Amino acid sequence: MELVTKSKRKGMNCSIDVFYEQSEGFSKHLNDKTCYKIVLLYSGSFVVKDNGKYLSISTPAAILINEKSDFEIISEENVKCRTLFFRPTIIREEFTIEAINSRRYDKFMSALKDPGVLDRQKMEHLINDDIQFEDCFSNQMIYQDALYFLELFSTGRDIVYYSLTKQEYDTVRRHFFSIEYEINAQPDNFWILRTRYFIQSILFMATADFYRNFRQDDIYDDPLVAKVTRYFWEHIDEDITLDSILKVFSVNKNYLNDAFNKEVSMSCMAYLEQLRINLAKSELQYGNHTISEISVGVGYSDTNYFSKVFKKHTGMTPSEYLKQMRGLC
Repeated sequence: MELVTKSKRKGMNCSIDVFYEQSEGFSKHLNDKTCYKIVLLYSGSFVVKDNGKYLSISTPAAILINEKSDFEIISEENVKCRTLFFRPTIIREEFTIEAINSRRYDKFMSALKDPGVLDRQKMEHLINDDIQFEDCFSNQMIYQDALYFLELFSTGRDIVYYSLTKQEYDTVRRHFFSIEYEINAQPDNFWILRTRYFIQSILFMATADFYRNFRQDDIYDDPLVAKVTRYFWEHIDEDITLDSILKVFSVNKNYLNDAFNKEVSMSCMAYLEQLRINLAKSELQYGNHTISEISVGVGYSDTNYFSKVFKKHTGMTPSEYLKQMRGLC
């Protein structure tokens, strides 16, 4: 399959290195070695093996993948996603994958990530003679444009995972819908420019706005722990008992708790409780649901019991925590 979009407009005999796909489950082209990918996950959860470690990822989430990646799914449940395939030449003709991999922008990226980046002298010292400070920020836009790919080639990882807040997810989803419309409908001769703009906007968000919350930092050595935590996220609002976990994963209690204690220094059910309280804190801080709705949403049908567990972890009741968070805003 050729991951490009050809112009359907009369008089425009061209194609762009962009392709859009919506699928249940992951696209079979995720390990294509000729392009980058941005995946927007809006349903389900999965466990992935990454550099010998195991990650448990739940939606909503985004994944940035470069051409070197070897995306290895261990297990997945109800995954639905939208995938954008593109080559960096969509931003600038000079940005071939070979040019990006030539490391000609490494000095500039190192300077930007340095804690002393605001120190002009330190910045000039870090950038070599071929890339002058003024060139980077005024005379040659190419170095500023290279920042769009900061997360794809300067992090040392071929795949980067992000949890998304509701606001971030809504914004990225709108950009994906806009790209889908532009490359399919091609309403006028400016559809390529608008496609480029929406891709730039997503990449900018990845570089400047996305943040990882505790979900995407959970990297495990034991695939069982990753699978169980993925199950927790998928069924967080349900009545999960230790017996039900043992039955689902066909494992005994001691083996399961030993695995969790080795990975996260607590038992399986203690981890679930902490997970629920962390999610409740996030909902209280960023969401607009009532305390009783949040209680049910994180698996506690009894709001009074939820309040007791919440206070045990935070020293405050949910209403006290909510009042404190609003006082900070």
